[in-house]
Amino acid sequence: MAGLTFRQLESWLRRVRRDGSGGRELLSNGFVSAKLFPLAAGRRHALLERPPLRAGERDLPTPPRELWERWGSSLENYLSTGRADVDSMLAILDSAGVTHDSLTRILDFGCAEGRMLRFFPRAEGAEVWGVDINAERIVWAQQHLAPPFRLATITTAPHLPFEDNYFDLVYCLSVFTHISDLADAWFLELLRVLRPGGHVYLTIHDEHTVELLLGPYRDAGTHETMVALVQAIEERTHLSSQDWVYFALDADPGAQVFYNAEYLVGKWSLLAECLAVRQEASSYQTALVFRKRPPEHASRPAAARRRSSVGR
Repeated sequence: MAGLTFRQLESWLRRVRRDGSGGRELLSNGFVSAKLFPLAAGRRHALLERPPLRAGERDLPTPPRELWERWGSSLENYLSTGRADVDSMLAILDSAGVTHDSLTRILDFGCAEGRMLRFFPRAEGAEVWGVDINAERIVWAQQHLAPPFRLATITTAPHLPFEDNYFDLVYCLSVFTHISDLADAWFLELLRVLRPGGHVYLTIHDEHTVELLLGPYRDAGTHETMVALVQAIEERTHLSSQDWVYFALDADPGAQVFYNAEYLVGKWSLLAECLAVRQEASSYQTALVFRKRPPEHASRPAAARRRSSVGR
């Protein structure tokens, strides 16, 4: 309903009452219905059963096939890629001076049903959150992975339900690869919930991704969907002969977004300090690590702060 004026909303409500649709017109949008009826999108009801009891937090349940199959051909592949992506992230963070045992509040932004979250090493007393726009996946995770994790459904609007300066680390793998609108606002929102000195780890599609997809991956016959997608845009726009900094296909939240890494780092370095750029951090995606700077006034000399306050 974002963007509707009050009068437009009133008109829509009158129409719903008049035609007796019970809101089905609105719920025909799958992304909206998934927020309201996570277990029965497109229907007029939702039913959530109590999950079975589990012995403890050590052996975390694995998701059903319909939740893991987008990641690979088997459950074993799903689990191994989740562990590998966490290991790769921790190694990149460590090289940037961020050790996981120093992190007490962590947010997985775009956690889905917890593919990476389940493998993140948790120090005693650590608070680990996961959020995602897909309510079905969050509901499964809430029923099966909480505790030890805390989870919530969010929307595509750049807002997180957390206070300022809360987390030590926010990580998001293959999320900004799908945000074609308001990516800058989302990056600022991640910085808002980070404490000064906290870190953001994120991955993007970049020019190296394009090179991989149109080169070795195409030759090897792997990642066929992404290869076909980039090949199609290359044929339409002659992308490789242009000095591009950004392109996107389709719309949020199903977009595929590509950046020139140097361009994006230059732009977001005005907002936070970039500590690392690592190609092929997760398959063909490039990882970026940013650190939130302290408030401007805190980094200024005390004498300068005193001078600027004269006359207030």
